[in-house]
Amino acid sequence: MRTEIEKLRQEVDRIDDQIKILFEQRLALALDIGKVKAAKDLPIQDVARENTIISRLTTDQDDEMAEYTKALFITLFEASRFYQRMKLGRQ
Repeated sequence: MRTEIEKLRQEVDRIDDQIKILFEQRLALALDIGKVKAAKDLPIQDVARENTIISRLTTDQDDEMAEYTKALFITLFEASRFYQRMKLGRQ
């Protein structure tokens, strides 16, 4: 039993490492987008874009998984906006 859990946890750890790398890449791109928005005096949040992303990512999922995906991406959007605000000194 313990070995089975350890194998599964190792796989989760491997995926977590990939997610961390992708998250860092996503934040770097979000910062670049934030710089463009600041230069054009655009707001940080783009609700229509966020809704489009969630819709695109959840269209092929069942209702339960779609709710989890939506929650994950709402959290990612919030983290990205916070990162942009902190790095760019914007509200």
